[in-house]
Amino acid sequence: MSAQAPSQSRPRFTSKVELVSVDVNVVDGKGQPVTDLEAPDFTLSVDGQARHIVSAQFVPVKRAASAAGDQQDDYSTNTAAVAGRLIAVVVDRGSIAPVRAKDVLTAAARFVDGLEPADRVGFFTVPDGQTIEFTANHAAVASALRQVDGHAMESMSPRHVGVSEALEFERGNRMVIDEAMDRECGALGTATAGSTGFSEQAICRRLVEDDAAIVASQAHERARHTVMGLEALLARLASNDTPKTIVLVSEGLIIDGERLIASGLGRALATAHATIYAIKPETSDTDASRSRVPQTDMRDRTVRETGLTLVTHLAGGEMFRVTADPDASFERLDAELSGYYLLGFEPVAGDRDGKPHNIKVSTSRSSVQVRSRSQFTVDAATPANTEGGIMALLLSPAFATALPFAVTSYAFQDPDSPKIRLLIGVEVDAADARGDMALGLVVRRADGATAGSFFQPTVSSTQVNPETGKVTVFTSLLLDPGTYTMKAAIADASGQRGSLERPVRAFLTRIGRFRATQLMIGGNVPHGETPQTIVPTVSGAVHAPLHAYMEFFADAPGAFDGMTVRLEVVPDNGGPIVDSVPAILQPAGNDPLTRAAAGSIPLSFLPDGHYVARAIVTANGRKIGTMTRPFTLEALR
Repeated sequence: MSAQAPSQSRPRFTSKVELVSVDVNVVDGKGQPVTDLEAPDFTLSVDGQARHIVSAQFVPVKRAASAAGDQQDDYSTNTAAVAGRLIAVVVDRGSIAPVRAKDVLTAAARFVDGLEPADRVGFFTVPDGQTIEFTANHAAVASALRQVDGHAMESMSPRHVGVSEALEFERGNRMVIDEAMDRECGALGTATAGSTGFSEQAICRRLVEDDAAIVASQAHERARHTVMGLEALLARLASNDTPKTIVLVSEGLIIDGERLIASGLGRALATAHATIYAIKPETSDTDASRSRVPQTDMRDRTVRETGLTLVTHLAGGEMFRVTADPDASFERLDAELSGYYLLGFEPVAGDRDGKPHNIKVSTSRSSVQVRSRSQFTVDAATPANTEGGIMALLLSPAFATALPFAVTSYAFQDPDSPKIRLLIGVEVDAADARGDMALGLVVRRADGATAGSFFQPTVSSTQVNPETGKVTVFTSLLLDPGTYTMKAAIADASGQRGSLERPVRAFLTRIGRFRATQLMIGGNVPHGETPQTIVPTVSGAVHAPLHAYMEFFADAPGAFDGMTVRLEVVPDNGGPIVDSVPAILQPAGNDPLTRAAAGSIPLSFLPDGHYVARAIVTANGRKIGTMTRPFTLEALR
């Protein structure tokens, strides 16, 4: 249903085999989660055979500060990552007439506005239209919902054949066919054979048959488009076993001859670990968009609901009708999404074969509703530290936390082009890694397009910096100036996975007449192989002495006359300067329009703790700017 609990990790239980996890909702009559159930309160069967439930963990969804974990300006780590819920809002435009459901779509926007900051939400339309991939930018999705509209067109025919009647025409139901014919064209026998009225009646009856065929054909086509759109979305969500919620806004889904399609949807839901809730706007008898209310209106509503009910029950969700206040339906949905159970059961041989299996979950507690998908799929365990495993982590909208790591980035001007060379550092504590690791990075633009990527198949867990106990990897990507989102993923030989997301600013900063890089800080190369060579810090931890480096760019060589840079260290609480040195300014390479500022601060007598390094830039004795970088001073191991 939703995603992992903030600030919680899954508890470990003793079992002879690796458990299979299933997410289940249990709600009372008001839609509120029931929170006090334990494993003995549940019964679970797979393909009709009982399975032993080892654990039942209630996972509440609580407000969290960040969707990507511990976010800093200078680095990011997944140690406190909160993936929140993964919620996709899907608007079935083909089933909704223009304007008619604007109040419901606006209520959906308010629902998105009220989601937790840690929740990631996507926006999709079927059969076509705008798409927004899963994002923490709730405002963008809410804006799209306020702008989207349906495009289903009402029939312009003077005859009114309801969709329920049209389906009966296909089945050859003479009772319904005759009733529709008599209503639209007059009863047989009311016109004399050979008369003008008789001919008109015959033409009318043929036209009613044609209209019925068109109505049925359009209903089937809409259903196929909707189901295909959902299956395509589910295929994209199947890269991981994190629970997802799909909120489908639709006026109806006609699944009559498409039950085989629906069964395929059930398999896709199982593979994607997705739950579907449907929000169904109800048309009003006084709706001005309809020239005439069909006499089969109630039957038509039932037929449209049947498909939505089938899909939501397959997906372990529910359908909510919107008759008056659309916010009430979304409030009920929000309540149901506020917590779920994670059941861990012992599989038998054959459960982990990658094929769909029927599953049924019930509880001994009375007066509650259990919502669970009707099928589940679990693949056989595969190595995580492969390119495929890393790619799955990078594509997943969720975050993995089993293997903690940190990521930082420094933006520099590429000397041979107008592009930015982004230096990226990844750091893993050697004590956390179990065997060699694989590492992958992808940097995406705001529109989701890939701007750069990196994959390293082998990161040795034995290449440890003895001073820090960390395994560190550096790489660089060449990017156009701009803002990006970077996703990083890592996995070790034991199957432990880690992933996080970090905003990236690939541009220089204007300081007076200069363009400046970020302030890069770090320590010495291990073992003293290259003395005075800086090794950038990833997580901000450094050892004395502190090395600092940055670059400046000007339009003319004379601009650097009278320029100075002083490196200072102050406590992170804003106290007085505790150490400082002048930086050495010198040309960076052969470019006369570039200067590098570098220096080392001894920090010999400072106690361990949190500090801020800052570079004070002056021109002709006047301060024109400051660049800072926080760090933590640690003693050598």
